[in-house]
Amino acid sequence: MQVAKRKLVKVGGVAIAAFLLLWIIGRLFAWGSCSWYGYQTNRDTRYAAFIGCLVRVDQQWIPRNELRVLQ
Repeated sequence: MQVAKRKLVKVGGVAIAAFLLLWIIGRLFAWGSCSWYGYQTNRDTRYAAFIGCLVRVDQQWIPRNELRVLQ
């Protein structure tokens, strides 16, 4: 019984670690994509973890996916 419990805890720990690693890789990709967008369009950009890519328009930071509404 004790061995099965240890194995379950080990598998759970590995699953959580894999999930966190994939999440971090996804955030790094999103940050790089935001930075690349700013470089290509010659605009000021910054990445906010829970909002996404922000672009400076008229002294305001606007989410990149809402730029079409403003233009």
